[in-house]
Amino acid sequence: MRRAIMSVMTVVLATGFGIGAAPPAKAWGKFGHLTICDLAYRNLTDTSQAAIGEILQSRSGGITVRGRGRMPDQHYTAFNYGCLEEDEVPRRYPDDHFINVARDVRQIGSACTAGASCILAGIERDFATLKDRSKPREERAFALMALGHWVGDIHQPLHVSFADDKGGNGIDIALIGNCGTSREAKPDNLHAVWDKCLLDAGLFERVRKRADYKPQWSRFTITYRAVDTIQANRNLTAVKSWVATVPADWANESYSITLAPGTSYCTSVGTKCQYSSASLTKTNPKRVQRIDQAYLASYQGAASEQVAKAGFRLAHLLNLALDPAYSGPT
Repeated sequence: MRRAIMSVMTVVLATGFGIGAAPPAKAWGKFGHLTICDLAYRNLTDTSQAAIGEILQSRSGGITVRGRGRMPDQHYTAFNYGCLEEDEVPRRYPDDHFINVARDVRQIGSACTAGASCILAGIERDFATLKDRSKPREERAFALMALGHWVGDIHQPLHVSFADDKGGNGIDIALIGNCGTSREAKPDNLHAVWDKCLLDAGLFERVRKRADYKPQWSRFTITYRAVDTIQANRNLTAVKSWVATVPADWANESYSITLAPGTSYCTSVGTKCQYSSASLTKTNPKRVQRIDQAYLASYQGAASEQVAKAGFRLAHLLNLALDPAYSGPT
């Protein structure tokens, strides 16, 4: 086995519930993945939460941290941080972080391209492993953590895209202004705008503007407060419609954002969505895309909704895998 389960728990406990650093994530950034998995955990049944504690062999019981209030219990936090595990290097399933298609494809199918692996394969494989109680606990633990990561990845639009520019990593940007009041480094490519900047300028910026926001909080605490907001605005009808879909539908939702002209990822020329109006695939030097505050304002809502969908859908998958009595969100 590449890493022991206790390595994840050691990181969780040593970081004081969010103070330390983890290896950089490559989709939604750390903050986005933590938000998705936090939201999912809060929407699990008691049976599913207990099963996660058993699988991760972590103890429950919240703690009170001075100045930050009641913090999550240990297996809650272990699961959240576990969702970052698939970005550890070397990656166990590097091809399962994205879906690459040809530039003339307009609809994502229900399976990966023949002979290849992709997010869809990762979700199917790890859901089956997690659900199978005859599997060793270690296998189910890694499947649990991976599933949390894959569901996050499939909802980041530029993870359903084209290989030659690596989902916008091969498109430099000229950012006008900042990503809200975030102190994080500015993004330098279009993929990074969707990984972090849109959430920083939207979902997380709204947390920073709350009257009870404290700048001295751990920088990861903002994810807990963002989930408070999502939960407070939870619409059961919408959640039920979101979970009544399958991963291929989620991929197509992301891909529709990827192809939208306003996203500025590709330019439709005939039947293909090209790297630029003049070139089918990535050029050298890279093209430079201007990203202004109007762009951030236009797409921060879409990014926030993708994170919310991912959290509720992940909860649904985990409940289906871990709670035999589960029949849907209530």
